[in-house]
Amino acid sequence: MPVESLARSPAAPDAALRRLSGYAPLAPEEAALLRQVTARPVLVPARTELVRDGEAAPRPQVLLEGWACRQRLLADGRRQIVVVLLPGDLIGLETRRRPLPFGSVATLTPAQICEAGALRAAAGGREAGGETGNGEAGGRETGGRETGLAAALRQAREMEEIWLVNQVVRLGRQTAYERVAHFLLELRERLAAVDRVQENRFSFPITQEVLADALGLSVVHMNRTMQQLRRDGLIEQRATAITLRDVPSLVSIADYAGAHGT
Repeated sequence: MPVESLARSPAAPDAALRRLSGYAPLAPEEAALLRQVTARPVLVPARTELVRDGEAAPRPQVLLEGWACRQRLLADGRRQIVVVLLPGDLIGLETRRRPLPFGSVATLTPAQICEAGALRAAAGGREAGGETGNGEAGGRETGGRETGLAAALRQAREMEEIWLVNQVVRLGRQTAYERVAHFLLELRERLAAVDRVQENRFSFPITQEVLADALGLSVVHMNRTMQQLRRDGLIEQRATAITLRDVPSLVSIADYAGAHGT
């Protein structure tokens, strides 16, 4: 779905470069390509649908600022948030010829988005003409070795699959208390990778309704669980920021093994 531009904004901090270079070393020309791709972000409001349910993204996009989500809406209006997307994350970077329907992608907060069609060839996908940018298989150097950018993009896709597994475990086997602890630790780790965490404190701009939709809880249950975490001295929440006050205890409660696995 085309994104309606509200305003052109200055380039956001280079979340995409931080995210991808954390997955694999990038050559200088690859870093330059990323800076070029993300140089002119478009500001979109919260609750903007970036990808419609059942459709593939027409072009890859990069989320530079703000939060978004992959979601599935039921006929009666109930929502399950499957994955929360954070600054530096990619949307629609599919290399399958016919990407699987996944639900919709929507912003949770005001966000800065860049279209990133140039990354599809680097990832080994094909553009509309049926060829990659140089007419050869994308993502390979001369001699067939995978480029740094191709490796980083592959790792980005694999990481989202891991987040999905973590979400299945949270919803399927963890208590509400454990789910929230695990989710907050995952957010902390992913935001730290793009330099958005200071002393275990990070921006937390989503409502308890959004949290409830992400963790399969009622809003009332979500509120009670957050209150219990505060009473236990594990978190502190003020306005749109949250501090994890006792990370070791949260790790123990959630059986957290890092964003790379449950």
